[in-house]
Amino acid sequence: MRHTTGFGRLAAGTVLTASLAACGGGSDADRAVPETLCGTPVPASLSRPLLAPYGKITEGSWVDRQKPVTAPCVVTVDGKRALAFRFAWHDGSPGDLLAFSRESGIIGLAEPARVDLGFEDSVVGNDGVTATAPCRTTGGDHFTLTVRVERADQAKRDLRPAVEAFMRTYMAETLKTLNCS
Repeated sequence: MRHTTGFGRLAAGTVLTASLAACGGGSDADRAVPETLCGTPVPASLSRPLLAPYGKITEGSWVDRQKPVTAPCVVTVDGKRALAFRFAWHDGSPGDLLAFSRESGIIGLAEPARVDLGFEDSVVGNDGVTATAPCRTTGGDHFTLTVRVERADQAKRDLRPAVEAFMRTYMAETLKTLNCS
C-alpha cells in the first residue's frame, strides 16, 4: 500500500483547485460550443469566435423547416443574446441587400460591404452578415439568412473575417437542411 505524503496531498489539491478555477466554476458541458446552431450543423471552430466570451449556451428557435415562414432563432451565452438569426423565405430576389443592410431596421449592419460568399448576394458588416440564394420551397423561390453578432463592437472590423467564414459554411449547410430545389 502506498502512502501519500502531506506534500503529495497538497500538490493534488492544488491541481484540483487550479482545474476548477480554469473552468470558471461551470461544467465543461455548459461551456461547450455546440456543433449545431438553429438546426444547422456548423463546426464549433467557426462559431466559437462569434460566441466569445464563453459560458452556458442556449438557443430559442421559432424556425420550422417544414413550414417555411420568416422566423427568428436566438443563441444566448449566460442568458445574454450572442447571435440572432433571421430565416426568411420569399418569392423573388429580396432586392439590393447592400441597401437593405444600410437602411433597414431588420438587417441594419454596421459598415456593410458586398462580399462574394458563393451565393446570389451577400453583405457583411462589423456586426453580422446577410445572404440570399435561390431555394424553391412552399415558402417561395428564395431564402435569405441574416446573422447578427449581438456582442460585436459595431465600430470595430475585427470580427469580419470570422463572420464571413461562419456564413460561408452556415448558409451552405442551411440550404442543404432546407432541401432547396
